Amino acid sequence: MQAHELYLPMLISLWVIFIGIALIIIGYSDKKSLFTYSGWGLLMANGLVSLYYNLLQIDPSHFEASSSLRETAGFLVTAGWLNVAGAFLALLALLFFHFKKRRYFLLAVLTILFFAIQFFQYYSLIQKPK
Repeated sequence: MQAHELYLPMLISLWVIFIGIALIIIGYSDKKSLFTYSGWGLLMANGLVSLYYNLLQIDPSHFEASSSLRETAGFLVTAGWLNVAGAFLALLALLFFHFKKRRYFLLAVLTILFFAIQFFQYYSLIQKPK
């Protein structure tokens, strides 16, 4: 596995999280439920893509023990499992939104903060020199 093969999972997650959060905020502020549903759907799709990469693509043991690529691959596996957990939070928030539950706003804010932290982790990993 080469360094450029690790770049795609980072980039996909980075942009999907950014667009998903933007759609949720725009949909909530403009009262457009289609945007809100799309944003939560994108965040759930991000969890599925991360699950795919974790289970079938990324294996840190394919790299040398002291290489920075092994460290990067290990980080991607950890971040991928966090994205899967975030997808469950997004599903729960989507269900709260759909059924108009009282605590939707609190869950939505916590889920968006969780994904914002993930976004900045991916961004710092992309900016790290190889």
